[in-house]
Amino acid sequence: MRHQWTDLPTAVRDLIAGRCGTVTGVTVPDAGEIAEFAAALDTATGRLFVKAARLDSPNLWMARKEAQAAPVVRGIGAGLLWQGEAGGWLVTAFEYVPGRHADLSPGSSDLPLIARTLAGLADKLTPAPALRTFSLAQRWTGSALWPEIAAAEGLTPWQAAHLDALTVLESRVSDAVVGDTLAHTDMTGSNILLDGARVRVIDWSWPARAAAWADTASLVPRLIAAGHTITQAQRWAMTVPCYAVADPARVASLAAVVAARWQLRAIRDGGTWVALSAAAETWVAGLLPVSASRGSHPRERRR
Repeated sequence: MRHQWTDLPTAVRDLIAGRCGTVTGVTVPDAGEIAEFAAALDTATGRLFVKAARLDSPNLWMARKEAQAAPVVRGIGAGLLWQGEAGGWLVTAFEYVPGRHADLSPGSSDLPLIARTLAGLADKLTPAPALRTFSLAQRWTGSALWPEIAAAEGLTPWQAAHLDALTVLESRVSDAVVGDTLAHTDMTGSNILLDGARVRVIDWSWPARAAAWADTASLVPRLIAAGHTITQAQRWAMTVPCYAVADPARVASLAAVVAARWQLRAIRDGGTWVALSAAAETWVAGLLPVSASRGSHPRERRR
């Protein structure tokens, strides 16, 4: 549950005031759902962005990981100012990053800027800088979500008709996403901020070593959900060099897992996940014929 400023323990508010001076204004963002407290704070020493999490929160590791990643992605994400504990909470202060959330709709002038940013990220973060974190391959090893969805009778008619192919693609994902790029792995419009021509990518809570094209691929279903056809979304993704040379069979494996994860969220939570799940299904459906034509993964062909 997202807490308000007045919900925070006095010790937490005192810690912030002691580091930054009197807090004169609090602006809660209209995006994000994981941080227990997140807000831009106007203080006696300037504006900053603060996140706070209870020390017994199951998501505390994400707060620590974002702070650890901040120096690694300096100039890309929000800079880390300080971190401290008080009143049973972990408080993390970041530089305030001005800007608006990315517009992913068809015809948006943001899209070329985002593509350029993704290309730059892949270049800058390859090889992956030293950061203790699981790789995306490790995170998804043993993924078997499609059988789980089938057992829960949560398949759409298209998914039911292609369950075998989806299951095979999912089983190959740990090989498909192997790479030596530090990926964001939660690339959404709300995690991309634009201030004029400058683009910043925030919320590095889930960084992982992965294929260089993984972040670009994860935006394709977001574009479809924003109104693009799959052809338009794929055409945009192909403007990012690392995606343009990616093996379509490997992209299809990632797409199958994303579609499964979003379908589970749609079943459990409903809301915006229903539309996102439909977009992911459209994406993986468009990749299935390509994947089939490419045959097995290279590792399998070497056996």
